[in-house]
Amino acid sequence: MQTGRRAYGDLLWLALLAAAALSAAEPRAPTEGELRSMYCVSVVREEIDLQNHMIASSSEAASSAPTPELRQKWLDTSTELLQGLQKLESVMGRLQAYMLPRIPKLDSLALGAAIRKGAADFQESRVMSDRCAVTCDPAHTPNEQLQACSAGCSDNALLSRVSGCDNPTWLP
Repeated sequence: MQTGRRAYGDLLWLALLAAAALSAAEPRAPTEGELRSMYCVSVVREEIDLQNHMIASSSEAASSAPTPELRQKWLDTSTELLQGLQKLESVMGRLQAYMLPRIPKLDSLALGAAIRKGAADFQESRVMSDRCAVTCDPAHTPNEQLQACSAGCSDNALLSRVSGCDNPTWLP
């Protein structure tokens, strides 16, 4: 079902971008804020998909937990993940409300590039996080070296760009 919802969202954005391309008026170049918003639409969409996957996994783990204590821990995790999902959906709503009226007037190629960059950055951040989790495993890395290890395997600029989408302070 999530795949269908994502496909619908992707089709909606593609249709809006196509409408912008077919617009009779000459499209204008998007502002930095508009490009950042489209970038973040893509990042937040990816985050929502990941959050939904983690919620499903957590719920499945709760249903097969061998003890009531472990079941409760998984249920608590699901609750936290659902709260995170609500926040992400709220951010997505703000981004869409800001961008939807603007899209038909903007250069669709620039918007498409921002969308692709957001998706690529999110995927790159996931790969980096997975790699750092293995490299800097707390079970095998002394505490005094853990922070240095994490700093050494992380791209702070990438993480800053991606995490900046969670709180779009540039929106009116």
